[in-house]
Amino acid sequence: MWIYLVKTWLVEIPLLFLFIRKRDTLLNILGLGLLISASTWPFLIYYWYTFGGNIFLLEGLVSLVESFWVRSLWKTSWVYSLLVGFTCNIVSFGLGWLGWI
Repeated sequence: MWIYLVKTWLVEIPLLFLFIRKRDTLLNILGLGLLISASTWPFLIYYWYTFGGNIFLLEGLVSLVESFWVRSLWKTSWVYSLLVGFTCNIVSFGLGWLGWI
């Protein structure tokens, strides 16, 4: 099951780097990207396997939380942080849903 978190990191951290590279160093983006995904992933997996439900709603909630993280850690605008959070999660979820990762 933890392999899915690793796959999420492999997709979301490079995307996060593309968005945030002018605001911070590669090492900080890597470390904070690991923290951001690792902090939201247990919530997503717990609710998905315990209660089932709408995976799209859960991914939306995770995207909002990750957007808050981006806003807090890099002092971006709310619009930019929402763009980063939703883009990273849409690409990650889409690639996983299609079975490409």
